[in-house]
Amino acid sequence: MREDGPPRLLVAGIGNPDRGDDGFGAAVIARLRGHVPAGVRLLACSGDVLGLIDEWDGFDAVVLVDAAAPIARPGRVHRLDLAGGPLPIAWSPPSTHSFGLGETVELARRLGRLPRRLVAYLVEGERFATGAALSPLVARAVETVAEQIVLELLAIFGTGQAEETACHAGDVA
Repeated sequence: MREDGPPRLLVAGIGNPDRGDDGFGAAVIARLRGHVPAGVRLLACSGDVLGLIDEWDGFDAVVLVDAAAPIARPGRVHRLDLAGGPLPIAWSPPSTHSFGLGETVELARRLGRLPRRLVAYLVEGERFATGAALSPLVARAVETVAEQIVLELLAIFGTGQAEETACHAGDVA
């Protein structure tokens, strides 16, 4: 916790809601609205994830939410602690984003700009076509991940409302 007050927390949902399961991050952010402690910033980011390095500056803890290509089973959720080590290679294939999540985290680590706590919730996606809805398996994972994030945030500090923001492709450098 910060010595000058409660911790500052960011939950960032990554992905394009118009590309099927890639919209998982935005769906989780929408589900979290009104259900997270005061002081938690919710960010739906459909642009370049490289801009997250600037977005998380000054935050004590960051939770990232994203979809990934299926590795074992679509809809399966993985919670990864990224503060202590890199994103496992299985989660670092080429991204639909211009700069992938793994590359962003490792660049921040090399620059000394990684938050003290950094957790990622990744769901194995199934469909990523333009105009597609979330697949049923990924849609079911939205509630599960939202509940897990709320419990994780409440373990850090109290209850209340969240600051809501959104970034779009043009908002992130």
